[in-house]
Amino acid sequence: RSLNIDFILGYLTRLLPQRPDLKVVITSATIDSERFAEHFASVAADGTRVPAPVIEVSGRTYPVELVYEPLENENDLVEGITRAVTQLHALAEGDILVFCSGEREIRDAAEAVNGLKLSNTEVLPLYARLSAAEQDRVFRPHSGMRVVLATNVAETSLTVPGIRYVVDPGYARISRYSSRTKVQRLPIEEISQASANQRAGRCGRLGPGIAIRLYSEENFEARPEFTEPEILRTNLASVILQMADARLGAIEDFPFVEP
Repeated sequence: RSLNIDFILGYLTRLLPQRPDLKVVITSATIDSERFAEHFASVAADGTRVPAPVIEVSGRTYPVELVYEPLENENDLVEGITRAVTQLHALAEGDILVFCSGEREIRDAAEAVNGLKLSNTEVLPLYARLSAAEQDRVFRPHSGMRVVLATNVAETSLTVPGIRYVVDPGYARISRYSSRTKVQRLPIEEISQASANQRAGRCGRLGPGIAIRLYSEENFEARPEFTEPEILRTNLASVILQMADARLGAIEDFPFVEP
C-alpha cells in the first residue's frame, strides 16, 4: 500500500457521505479485509457501525504444492536457488520464476544458473534498469524452458506468462526510513505471509504448480500476515508535504486507514 493509495482511501471516506450515488469497490489479492471493512463502515439508524461487506472471489487458479527447503546457511542463497532450479528443471513442464531481492542478486543467480548448463534452457533476468527491449523478451513466445529471475515486480505488478514453478527465497528490498541516519533506505527484509502467498500463486495460472520456499514452515508462520503500508515506514515530513501539495486539508483530521 503506497502513500498515494492511503491518500485516495482517506479522500474517498470523506467523499462518500456527500455522494450516496457512488459505490466503491476495492480489490486486492493481499488485502487486510477486516481493517478495510471497519474503515468504510456505515452508521445504522440505531447508531451502530456496520462494516462494509467483504466479498471473496476465488480466482481461476490451479492447486500449488508448497515445498519448504530451508537453507543450512542463509549466505548460501545462490546455492539454494541453483539446487531448486535443478530439481524443477527435471520436471520440464513449464517455466521457472525465481524471486530475487535486487539487481545484484539477480546477476549472481543468473551466473550460477547459467553455470549449470541445463539443456534447452534460457535464463532471463527481469529488473527495472533493463532496457524495454530486454524486459519484453520475457513476454515473447519461446521454445524450451525458461528460468526468469525477477525482483518483486513480478509478484503483483506484472504477470510473467508460462510459469509453472516458483522459487521463493523469502526476501525483498523494502523502502524504509531510518530515523538514525535520516535517510530513506532499501534494506533487504523478509517478506510477509501475504507476499509469500502471492508469489506462490504465480505458478498456479496454467496448471498445477510447485512453489519451493527456501525457508522453513515455522519461519513462514512467524512472519507478519501483511506487509506494512508505506506510511508506517516512511519519513513523516514527506507525508505531510505531499498531503499539503495535494491540498488534502488538515492533516490531523485526515481519515487514514492506518494513522
